[in-house]
Amino acid sequence: MTEIKGLVSVTIPFYNAERFLGETIDSVLAQTHGDWELFLVDDGSTDRSAEIARGYSAQSPDKIRYIDHPGHRNLGLTYSRNVGARSSNGEFLAFLDSDDVWLPQKLECQVRMIEANPEAGLIYGPSEYWYDWDPNREERKPNYVPPLAPAGNLYFPPDLLKSSFPMGGYGAPCPSSFLLRRDDFDRVGGFPESFDPSTYQLLGDTAFLSKAYLKMPVFVADCCLDRYRCHPDSMCHRTVGTSRLEAEAQFYFRWLRQYLLQEQITDPELWRAVRKVAWPYWLPLPAFVTRFVWRVRNRLMR
Repeated sequence: MTEIKGLVSVTIPFYNAERFLGETIDSVLAQTHGDWELFLVDDGSTDRSAEIARGYSAQSPDKIRYIDHPGHRNLGLTYSRNVGARSSNGEFLAFLDSDDVWLPQKLECQVRMIEANPEAGLIYGPSEYWYDWDPNREERKPNYVPPLAPAGNLYFPPDLLKSSFPMGGYGAPCPSSFLLRRDDFDRVGGFPESFDPSTYQLLGDTAFLSKAYLKMPVFVADCCLDRYRCHPDSMCHRTVGTSRLEAEAQFYFRWLRQYLLQEQITDPELWRAVRKVAWPYWLPLPAFVTRFVWRVRNRLMR
């Protein structure tokens, strides 16, 4: 497929997102950078999401395309993002979750930054954790912008893998803040599709970033250009604080070990950083036991 220089191919995967999908799509339509195409990837929705997506596609068929999986199956977030990327024509790729929104200058600013940093394969920045989208909610938590790695810097592999969540203290970016060069996305193989509805999906984004941190320079921007909607129906909210979280972490860390071995990574400093965090999840134990193992370890290290 021939890339179209300067074109940003945007993918919005969605599953039962009728409540927010229109607002999310509208935030793409409002971009000051007009050179984009949009793929709305239906991950087996059973609500009105498909109707909404088809409506936008019908209004702008030259820019917006609706995609449905064969058999209208639910194949997961990582698979759906890859479907959009594989269908696209752009030099650059961007992803927007179906309950998040972009600020109008998002693409314009990031295209300018990635062109100014020709070595960077990925650019991301901080996201606003958005609580006041619903004025009627009972919980009155203020919006905030979690910090990431120090901004304005180009990081070379594997620095961010060692220093960012979950191995280090720097925060994890939201996928809605990503802008990638298509060549670099293809080179790392896209999002790992083993994170799917039949296994564990929560840390699929983290797994993709682990691949990116190993293979491409990453520029961390200082400007917040997207809003991550915080609501009780999100995948993260439903998982955090439950026993499921340990199983999600175990799945990720076991995937990471296998990936590092597969890629023949021998960097001893990197392996030390990974083992420091991951070793309880590599033990042949049920996921819920790892929490107990961590408590014992921390107590012994005091």
